[in-house]
Amino acid sequence: MCKDKEFVHLHVHTDYSLLDGCSRVDRLCQRAEELGMKALSITDHGVLFGLASFFKQAKKYGIKPLLGCEIYLVYDDHLGATNEERAKQKSYHMGLLARNFQGYQNLTRLVSKGHTEGFYRNPRVSLTDLYNHREGLIAFSGCLAAVIPQFLMAGDYESARQACGKFVDMFGKEFFIIELMDHGLKEQQAIIPDLLKLATEFDLKVVCTNDVHYVNASDHQPHDSLLCIQTGSRLSEENRLRYGSQQFYLKSREEMERVFKERPDSLTNTTAVAEMCDVKLPFGEDHYPVYEKPAELSYQPDPANFDRVLDIYVERKNTVLTREGKETIALDEDAREKFRSNGLYLFHLCKQGLQERYGVNYDEVHQLEELGKQLDGDADKHAEALKLCDQLDYELAIITGTGFVDYFLIVWDFIKWARDRGIPVGPGRGSGAGCMVAYVLKITDIDPFRFGLLFERMLNLERVSPPDFDVDFCMRRRDDVVNYVRDKYGRDRVANIITFGTFGAKMIVRDLARINDLTFAEGDKLAKMIPDELNISLDDAVAKSGELQSEIKHNPIAKRIIEEGKVIEGMTRNTGKHACGVIIADQPITNLIPVTLQEGDLTTQYPKGPSEDLGLLKMDFLGLKTLTVISDAQENVRQLPGQEDFDIEKVSLEDPATFQLLKDAKTVGVFQLESGGMQALCRQLETSSIDEIVALIALYRPGPMQFIPQYIKGKKDPSTMQVPHPLLKELVEETYGVLVYQEQVMQSAQIIAGYTLGGADILRRAMGKKIKEVMDAQKEIFITGAKETNNIDRRKAEEIFAILEKFAQYGFNKSHSAAYAMLSYRTAYLKANFPCQFMAAVLSSELGNADKVSHFIEECENLNIEVLGPDINESRLMFTPVKDEHKGDEAAWSIRFGLAAIKGVGDAAARIILAERDKNGPFTDFHDFITRTADAAVNRRVVECLVKTGAFDYCGVDRGHLLAAVEQVINEVADLARDREAGQANMFDMLMDDSDGADDSGPGHSAIRTDGPPMPMAEKLQYEKELLGFYVSGHPMNEFHGLDDIINNLIPGEDLKLCDRQSFRLCGVALNINKRLTRKDNRPWAFFTLATRKAYYQINAFPDAFEKYAQNLAEDGKIVLVEGEIRYDEERGETRLNANYIGAMSAESAAAYVTAATLYTGTEDAPLADLARFLRELVDTNESGGTKLRLAVMVNEDEALYFESPDYVACKLVPQLYEKLKKHPAVRRIELDSRPLREPERPKWERSKK
Repeated sequence: MCKDKEFVHLHVHTDYSLLDGCSRVDRLCQRAEELGMKALSITDHGVLFGLASFFKQAKKYGIKPLLGCEIYLVYDDHLGATNEERAKQKSYHMGLLARNFQGYQNLTRLVSKGHTEGFYRNPRVSLTDLYNHREGLIAFSGCLAAVIPQFLMAGDYESARQACGKFVDMFGKEFFIIELMDHGLKEQQAIIPDLLKLATEFDLKVVCTNDVHYVNASDHQPHDSLLCIQTGSRLSEENRLRYGSQQFYLKSREEMERVFKERPDSLTNTTAVAEMCDVKLPFGEDHYPVYEKPAELSYQPDPANFDRVLDIYVERKNTVLTREGKETIALDEDAREKFRSNGLYLFHLCKQGLQERYGVNYDEVHQLEELGKQLDGDADKHAEALKLCDQLDYELAIITGTGFVDYFLIVWDFIKWARDRGIPVGPGRGSGAGCMVAYVLKITDIDPFRFGLLFERMLNLERVSPPDFDVDFCMRRRDDVVNYVRDKYGRDRVANIITFGTFGAKMIVRDLARINDLTFAEGDKLAKMIPDELNISLDDAVAKSGELQSEIKHNPIAKRIIEEGKVIEGMTRNTGKHACGVIIADQPITNLIPVTLQEGDLTTQYPKGPSEDLGLLKMDFLGLKTLTVISDAQENVRQLPGQEDFDIEKVSLEDPATFQLLKDAKTVGVFQLESGGMQALCRQLETSSIDEIVALIALYRPGPMQFIPQYIKGKKDPSTMQVPHPLLKELVEETYGVLVYQEQVMQSAQIIAGYTLGGADILRRAMGKKIKEVMDAQKEIFITGAKETNNIDRRKAEEIFAILEKFAQYGFNKSHSAAYAMLSYRTAYLKANFPCQFMAAVLSSELGNADKVSHFIEECENLNIEVLGPDINESRLMFTPVKDEHKGDEAAWSIRFGLAAIKGVGDAAARIILAERDKNGPFTDFHDFITRTADAAVNRRVVECLVKTGAFDYCGVDRGHLLAAVEQVINEVADLARDREAGQANMFDMLMDDSDGADDSGPGHSAIRTDGPPMPMAEKLQYEKELLGFYVSGHPMNEFHGLDDIINNLIPGEDLKLCDRQSFRLCGVALNINKRLTRKDNRPWAFFTLATRKAYYQINAFPDAFEKYAQNLAEDGKIVLVEGEIRYDEERGETRLNANYIGAMSAESAAAYVTAATLYTGTEDAPLADLARFLRELVDTNESGGTKLRLAVMVNEDEALYFESPDYVACKLVPQLYEKLKKHPAVRRIELDSRPLREPERPKWERSKK
């Protein structure tokens, strides 16, 4: 036996001891293997995050995994009930290892209890908790922070002795171990004699351990840096957290022997401890919950037909087994009875759904078939119905035989619960949309027959893997569904899924730069030398970046940062919660895996992969904003006369208005189709069917985008379609000669080479993943099959295989694309047929996102829909469609801002206002409103916010006058209420006739003064922007009359991450200016929001730019021109607009940016001579400038004759002049040319590119 196999590390921290452990699991196991160790432990601080991945890695390296934890123990029988009590209770460390599966379960329960019940700074447990979960565990006396060493360090041997006795009584002397440590620290060395004395007195085993926090001795510096990252310190600081030696690494046996040579048994005992431990995690078991039918449920089972379904499964399964050379199966009565348990109920539901979805009576069809008769005497109708019944039988056979009946019932149940309560559910997502059973159960809303989808893409006997229904719900109600599942299956059996954030290359470089006293700019510069590649490693970055190589060579600090970064990158930095994943188990989750809390929700300590591998059911409950938009829009439509029963799920899929909208590319707000690229595609393709929408969603991705021109060309000229083989002509005609979908690859293999669809799915996966060994085998199967099935020779078969392989790299899941195309179509339908109702819903969905709201308000303007400010008598909670009865049909509808959307008002106050208005009618005036809403939630601040945003403009009183009167009116109403309560009637109440009042102040109220100056427009706009998020009464940029459009070079809504390192120029209002100081040298800088007329942008003015242009950022509300550079940080997923010029701007000065104006006219519009004279007069009567005028006479739609004016015919194109030109009846349109952007000043450190 190798000597190192006589020693095992029993105290090891991985990077899951967050920002303390500096050792990745894979590197630990690799190093342990190099040292010849037969076992290795994991004992992270208070967590079990890494246990499952460690278990698998250790097995991979042939090492026995010892599963443990260093818990936080409160040396008391109970934990404090309040934070004050908890603060007084000290927590100690204690190492635990699981001996067996019972020990593993107790460890998960104990650690979980610390996270869910005992958390105070750390996840803590009491002595009582420890006692209750002691079985199957080995405990250790621990490090210097443990109970016994703490007593010994304090010189209190007797207390240490009592504690030792308590732990011996708890665990038994065989399973309580004395632990010796010596990292060269005098405190450790000082207590070793007393620890040995305790071992002798209690007859306990002694082991030596190293408190491993990093893998190699050389990793002590990266570990020290990690501690600085954890504590926010810098390496140069004297008083910071640091370890007292450099010995906390994975030592060899020889190194440990040199330290503990006087106690050789302490080394060999580590092997004895390892031999006590034998934990097998139950990977591959099934712990899916069983669906429990309601006790009051009554239905008529159909065992005869269900047995036929089971026979189909046996037949199909045996076909596969025979092909694979395996023994066939048969089902005895016990097996059949087990399948019948919930299978009969699922069968019953499916038959019901078949009737509802397709109008097919399953029992009737089969009875007629047995009698040799036809449905309604119609052969075609009978054949179609029989086809549906056969597909249902087939799918149920596979679902039942593979053990997923309960899975389908669980999904059906919570979706039915949601639908019954009006919670919008998506039409489907992923391969599940290809399942007919899911469609008839209303789990999905996509007819797989209509769209040619394949069940085998989700589930088949040749590749049995769990089906995966990712379900979309309305954003607002998604949590309601999750809570229903928690309540139904037990809150201790349902949990969210943890996620781990890790150090990427750029992130760790920036972190290490900071702790090494580099400025933000210096760290940013070094990080940006790393190529912008997803998940790039520092090794690859150095190999690919010559700039980085040079920096490392000449800069010692940069070299140290990169070298330390190579050790830390990939380690865990933080935890989070999976956005939509939920685990459901058939028993309390802590029987199988540990849990913690994230944002107050029970959350697994294992991530998605290990949780599923341990047999737990993972479901994705996604919140999709589009469903909320569709639901709100549908509700808006139902308010229209005659549309009370409108159902978006039942609209025609061939609506002409919808496809006209798509052809016109008016797709802003349309799901998946609103980007500039998609708009161009809809226009080029002249989208005319939902099938084309399905294809566009599949094609508009990196990779398959190369086939888009071929797809469009194939539609417009079918003769150009490329068909790999005549047998595939019908298959590829649907997509105009392009293999768009994974399903087409599968069907091609079936048609050409005789594959089953299950076998074709294996081929598809192999092609997509480029697994060479599998590909080579599949290629031979394909060639042989092509010969046997269709007599296709080898050369042609290889050619077809190569074509399929090419498309399989890019092919998209048609089921997913079809499901999302349905949402695209529904949003397009709503916009085309009910634009105001739809846009109101879209705006409501984007509350809080000023940029998006502004973008969609601009779209409302394009649709001639006016967006009105809030009105106390017309607004509802959210954006609401309102009709002006005095206008014609086209202009009748506007959108009114919602009360709850006003900053400072809030949901509670808005609901009180609406409840009062709905109960007692509209508010007659301001005094009436104050009188009727005297509630704590509708306070002075709420009233002022309503006034500032124009909610009382209907009263006819200026906002400024109302604002000045708020306190006066509130006090008067309060005084009057007190008088009435005291029985004192006001003289006016008794004598004044309401109909005879001279003003609207109301009885007992003084009139609001209106003799002061009105609120200035600039102040109105400022309040609107502050409280509504956008301008309602106008926009400060309106005075530019559109000249700002030619100045700005960014398109609102475009994806700026695609514009990395490009220059920008924007003109707008500087808002929300935040000034800061740099950490290193206290230089001022700022960031602010720039509100252009069409969008909002976040701008950074770093020290050099801020120093030059600070005067233009002195206060909010100034109009400025900003030029700079766009920077995209892939690591953080952030796009920054960094300014290098910030200049004061006005409408008048905008003219300087227009170099030429081309006026387009037609020969029939007006005599050219008259237009020329008009232009001459303009030039003569206006200030000369740098805008040269051109005339373009349109000959036809595509051609024009251009007339250049002499250089001296130039003017200063101020906004007023530009407006005059636009309004001239002979001018069809004007195209403006702008001057180029300034050449940016490069930072001094930035090398010029040669």
